[in-house]
Amino acid sequence: MSSKRPVSPVKPSSMELIFLYACPFCRREIPLVSPAHPTLVTCDACRQKFPIVPVDQRSVHYVKIMLDNGEAAIDPDYM
Repeated sequence: MSSKRPVSPVKPSSMELIFLYACPFCRREIPLVSPAHPTLVTCDACRQKFPIVPVDQRSVHYVKIMLDNGEAAIDPDYM
């Protein structure tokens, strides 16, 4: 039996930072979740491989702490 009550809005339970890397061949922006190590990435548009520079994990950790892992990023006027 399903309830007919409306579902309350859900707050973020966690967060990730997505970095966009422009493919040097076709310029398509490839989204990557906080890459921690240098690696080769394959562009999903042109299928070419290229190396990326990793992001500083201390900076990622700092942003997550400042936003309370996403909970402090909600719109205060909404809640």
